[in-house]
Amino acid sequence: MIGERWMRWTFAEAGTKTVSKLLQKVVGNVSTTLAHTFFATLVIGLVQTISGLIVCRVGKKPIFRDGTGILGSCLFGFFAVVSSVLSFSVFLLGGEVGINTFIITLSIIPGALIDRFFFGKQLSGREWFGISVAIFAGYSVLGWPSPATAMKLPLWVWLSFGIAVSVAINQGITQKVKKVDPFFKNFWGGLTTIVLSLAAVTVLGSFNLFADFSKPMRNLWLVSIVIGAIVVGMWSFNLLSYKGGASIALKKLVMNGAYLITAMLAGVWLFGESLTISKLVGIGLFVIAFALMDRTTWGFITRKLLA
Repeated sequence: MIGERWMRWTFAEAGTKTVSKLLQKVVGNVSTTLAHTFFATLVIGLVQTISGLIVCRVGKKPIFRDGTGILGSCLFGFFAVVSSVLSFSVFLLGGEVGINTFIITLSIIPGALIDRFFFGKQLSGREWFGISVAIFAGYSVLGWPSPATAMKLPLWVWLSFGIAVSVAINQGITQKVKKVDPFFKNFWGGLTTIVLSLAAVTVLGSFNLFADFSKPMRNLWLVSIVIGAIVVGMWSFNLLSYKGGASIALKKLVMNGAYLITAMLAGVWLFGESLTISKLVGIGLFVIAFALMDRTTWGFITRKLLA
């Protein structure tokens, strides 16, 4: 199965997600202020906007006709800014790659609740049980803290939960505008990112960053541009995996599992983060929770077991 084309593209997508996460850690390490995080987000949005515009122009795809698509893409860009700035801030505050990545994957919990309350999708008993397993998985990855300890968790942990919520909201927005072209969404979402980030940098009184050509700022430019290019590749690998014959259920399970494992191990190897039994248990519980909560994944697994 690993030799199948869709599987290779799926692993490539997981790899780009992991590399992007590691580079976010690098940006967080070289940043010293909140303005730097908005500046990095602006550069990423610039790459997305230019890429989206070029592809749409070359493919002769209109970018001004779909008002609903434009609105949805701009909203997607707004919450993407929230996610990006919070991600950089997590690492600015010394956050761990592995734990941050895991908490973000728990966006399946608010995602399920958004489906329930905004899209009218009833949750079965199995799915509610899956939510409970996912919550315990997160508790496990944090090291099974006592209630008193949990209230004293570092700020970056709570920011990571904020990212998970913003990611879930964007999943809901994607459902609403799922028919728009990915690069159309990149153009408008990226343009929104530029406008909001530029406004934030200005309000924070750091517009001088654009005239700063010191080595740290050159590194920030370079890493942010690379992240933007990786994001474009990430979307491409996602599309190619489906064109290669991937089923939605198995693809999501493989991608999330590979992303979690590679990000966790990369954090241990490159940044000296700890690899504990509680983290390994949490990863295993997440896979179980995902299978219970995702209907297509559950259907795929039960069909294979009954075959």
